[in-house]
Amino acid sequence: MMFLISKKIKKKNEWYNYKIPWDLRLAYTMTYSNNARKNEISSHSIMFSGDIEIAPKWVIGGSSGFDIKDQGFTYTTLRFQRDLDSWRMSFNWIPFSDRSSWNFFIGIKSSVLSDIKYDKRREPDRSL
Repeated sequence: MMFLISKKIKKKNEWYNYKIPWDLRLAYTMTYSNNARKNEISSHSIMFSGDIEIAPKWVIGGSSGFDIKDQGFTYTTLRFQRDLDSWRMSFNWIPFSDRSSWNFFIGIKSSVLSDIKYDKRREPDRSL
């Protein structure tokens, strides 16, 4: 009897004390070039990306960076993913830049049935 009561309490605590898994990746890059004997730093940037599991089977992520030399943000993307057991759903969005676009996908995880899917996207504007 005592075991069952403590088990119920444990489940209740697990429900309310849900730990949010996350990860963060940082990177730094610098490119030094010596073309035509012009000793210069051609790129100098800090990049970051990460994911947060906001609920079981729901993941939000993103990646971006800052170009120190040109003083601007680098290619930025946001990701939303949902694991639907045998299905997978995702939404990827590039909010700003010349390549601004989005992509929505829902499909079966199994490689045998991978052709059963819905894929909708808005391509970046094509400029001449």
